[in-house]
Amino acid sequence: MALIPSRFARQLSTLAGWPRRIAALLCLGLALLSALTSHAPPAAGPTSPIVVAAKPLRPGTVLAAADLAAVLWPAAIVPAAAIPRLSDALGHIVGAAMSRGEPLTTARLLDTGISAALSPGQVALTIGLASGDQAAILQAGAVVDLYAANPDAAVVQSRPPPTATRRLAADLRVLAVLPTTPEAGATTDNGPSLVIAADRDTAARLADCPAGQFVASLVPPS
Repeated sequence: MALIPSRFARQLSTLAGWPRRIAALLCLGLALLSALTSHAPPAAGPTSPIVVAAKPLRPGTVLAAADLAAVLWPAAIVPAAAIPRLSDALGHIVGAAMSRGEPLTTARLLDTGISAALSPGQVALTIGLASGDQAAILQAGAVVDLYAANPDAAVVQSRPPPTATRRLAADLRVLAVLPTTPEAGATTDNGPSLVIAADRDTAARLADCPAGQFVASLVPPS
C-alpha cells in the first residue's frame, strides 16, 4: 500500500475531525435554544386601560393630572371598580391614602355630588324614617315637610299624617334616599334614611330628635 505523504496525512486528520465538531456545535445550539425557550416569559395576555396613582396621595387630595397615570393593566386582575380614563378622575377627592402605582377605584373617591347640590349656608343631614313604606314616593329632588311621629307612623301623604305630633321642618330638598340596612338581631322594621339639605339651625333641631322617628310629607310642586 502506497504511503501517504505526511503533509496530506495531517490534512486528512484535520478533516476527519470536522463532523464531530459540527455535531458538537449543533448540540450546543440546541441546548441554548432549549434554555432560552424554557425561561422565556409567557406571551402577554389581554390588557385594559386603567388609572393609577403616579405618586403617594394623601386623603383629601383633589386629583390633578400630575397625580395620576394611565397604564395598561392585565385584564384578568383589573379591579371591578377601576377608573379607565384620566378625565373620569380629575377634580375628584381621594378619600383614603394611596401608594404610587395603586389602581384608582371609585371606592377611593369621595362623592362630590351631594356637596355640589347644597346652596350656600346649607348642610347635608341624614335622617331616618319611621317605616320603609314612606320611601315609596320619595326620590332625589323631592321636597318634603318633616314631622315628629310615634313609632307606629307608616304612611307618607301629601298632607300632615294623622299620627304626627308637630311639624319640625318645611320645604326640605331630598338629596338621596338610602335603602334600609337592617342590623343583625334587630326586631323592628326600621325605615330607610333620607339625605336632606337644610340650614344649620334646622339641622341642629332635627339632630335632637330620636333616630328613625320622622314622617316625611311630600310637598307637591308649586
